[in-house]
Amino acid sequence: MKPWLITLLVIIGCAGSLTWLITQKIIPSFLAKANEELVADWHAGLSECRQETGSWPDLADPVKFGEQVYIVLGADGRRIPGGYMHGRPSSHRDGVLYDVYQQPLRVTQEGEKLLIASAGANQVFGDGDDVTSDQAKDRYHPSTLAKARAEAEARAAKRKK
Repeated sequence: MKPWLITLLVIIGCAGSLTWLITQKIIPSFLAKANEELVADWHAGLSECRQETGSWPDLADPVKFGEQVYIVLGADGRRIPGGYMHGRPSSHRDGVLYDVYQQPLRVTQEGEKLLIASAGANQVFGDGDDVTSDQAKDRYHPSTLAKARAEAEARAAKRKK
């Protein structure tokens, strides 16, 4: 067999293996982690809204929901970009929360407790790849909003001087 043919076959084999690895292992793992983070962000954002306003955002009214979650004012009266969902404005449409797979999240509220659930990659609730806000770890969200508020307060104090 010619050396160039062997080299070509090795390259094709490596490319196929790399393609399989990326599409079957790396991308699904990345999406699962991103989905968990998104569920955690929604839980943290809605919980922070509840702490500050005394009630959960109104999921039944999309316009009101958007105002309650995304329009948060700093000390200087300016909007804090992204509000309680700082950095996650695109995962909500018409009062419906979506996961990274563009499937609606299930939001249930029982008194003081809010549970957010994603059906996961296979889009079927009740099996092993579901993600709930009980499982998902809170990430940077509260400190990011706190930092944005502190910056707004600093700007307001600077203007008063």
